[in-house]
Amino acid sequence: MKIKEFLQKIPTTNIYFKLISIFLIFYTITFFNIENMERSITFPWVWKEIVHDITAPIWIEEINVQMADGNTINGIYLGNWEWKTVYYFHGNWVPLPYFYKEIEYIHSLWVNVIAYDYPGYGKSTGIPTQKNIAQYSIIFYKDIQNKKNIKDEDLIIWWLSIWTAAAADFAGRNNFDKLIFVSPIASRYDMSSKMFGFPIQKLFFRKNTFTTIDTVKYFSQASLTIHGNTDEIIPFSQWESVYNNYWIENNKWNQKYFIEIDNFWHNWIISKYWDALESKLLEFIKSGTINTESNTLILSQDNINLWEEETQAYKNIFSADLESDDSITKFVNSSVPFNDKAYIPENLESFASDYVADGKGYGKLRKVLIPELELLAEEFYKEFWKKFQINSSYRSYAYQAGIKARGCPDNLCAKAWYSEHQSGLGFDIFAIETNAYWKNNAKLWSYYEWLEIHAHKYWFTNTYQKGLEIDWYEIEPWHWRYVWADLARYLSENNMTIAEFYYSQKKND
Repeated sequence: MKIKEFLQKIPTTNIYFKLISIFLIFYTITFFNIENMERSITFPWVWKEIVHDITAPIWIEEINVQMADGNTINGIYLGNWEWKTVYYFHGNWVPLPYFYKEIEYIHSLWVNVIAYDYPGYGKSTGIPTQKNIAQYSIIFYKDIQNKKNIKDEDLIIWWLSIWTAAAADFAGRNNFDKLIFVSPIASRYDMSSKMFGFPIQKLFFRKNTFTTIDTVKYFSQASLTIHGNTDEIIPFSQWESVYNNYWIENNKWNQKYFIEIDNFWHNWIISKYWDALESKLLEFIKSGTINTESNTLILSQDNINLWEEETQAYKNIFSADLESDDSITKFVNSSVPFNDKAYIPENLESFASDYVADGKGYGKLRKVLIPELELLAEEFYKEFWKKFQINSSYRSYAYQAGIKARGCPDNLCAKAWYSEHQSGLGFDIFAIETNAYWKNNAKLWSYYEWLEIHAHKYWFTNTYQKGLEIDWYEIEPWHWRYVWADLARYLSENNMTIAEFYYSQKKND
């Protein structure tokens, strides 16, 4: 008998009854298992065996934390830096060891890294419920924080993919310094809408969970989001929801940044472009800002080479030789002397020219800086129709000792062996008086304001801008020195003195 004929013989009411019964049975089974189904769809912990195939490098410290419920959470600590620490929430589907290369890359940004495997992933035991993840994230962090003396104000939370929701939950319950989102989800409802066309949980009276979109409203720290615009796993539109909601309670926007990766999907977004992204990540980690006219940037094939060149410039900056006497980035102050007390720089030359006046008539500076000094002075002359006057330049150990012998106080004059003038890179311009004198002299102050804007283009920086507590000397608008292009630009863009740069580097050594 054909199916059509069979159905015709059954009363219509019986068919409806059977269909409704089937639906109710299916709904009831689904209703009581929806939590497990939702968890399995969102957080499948497959490929667990991969943990045995990837061994942690010897410099990664493996850590196990015992939970009160009997489960063990396995994680790692990668240290050596006395500065920022990244709490890394890794991606889905695979355990922590799969991300060791990315973790090592993050560590190369001068930060420590801590990370753990979620319940049921890798060597961690348990089930990745929302409650477990919320508890374990805090417990694991507090354990490492106590062992490694991590300060909340030095903590950067770096979250990846689906697990941005877990990291946002942690951030909402702990103090921290900055946030880095990589391909973030907005919420479980949004993920269901992507998969099924609507939030299927609503049919089973399940509230929305892992709501990154709501959690970020209340954060006030700087944030950086990175997302590929052809992402099919977590649609590109979800970053927009998170980004627009971020910090909305305080109506702030100036310290949230977004990098759109053109024509890139989801997996390994950092690994694919880490040379290009490195300078932006370093800048954000160090200052909470990115030097850009817009808060959104696009990384495309057209500008990738430029971004990689910027990264190389950053590497040059942070490998600057601040110690050697001959280095053009040699740092000295009242507590950091030259290595050789009798140091005399090679290639000292007179600097007097068409645009540079030698106030004493016998001044000399290092040959390396004179071409740039001439270009700076020429631009200065076109602005003020006045020669760039240098009243003090290279000073020998003996000359500086003579200045001190005449009674100049330590907060104004360096001791012999501790003077930047001995490098042949530093010089004093126009009147050598006091900061107050300069501020009250409109002409002198106009010179200083102009140099603040233009001097870094010619590789010069004002050494003593921020006073005794930071630079170890009183503010001296007249004292400038030569460094080199990348460092001069970096100091200018970050409103930083060379003393601040030096001590930040020493802190990371």
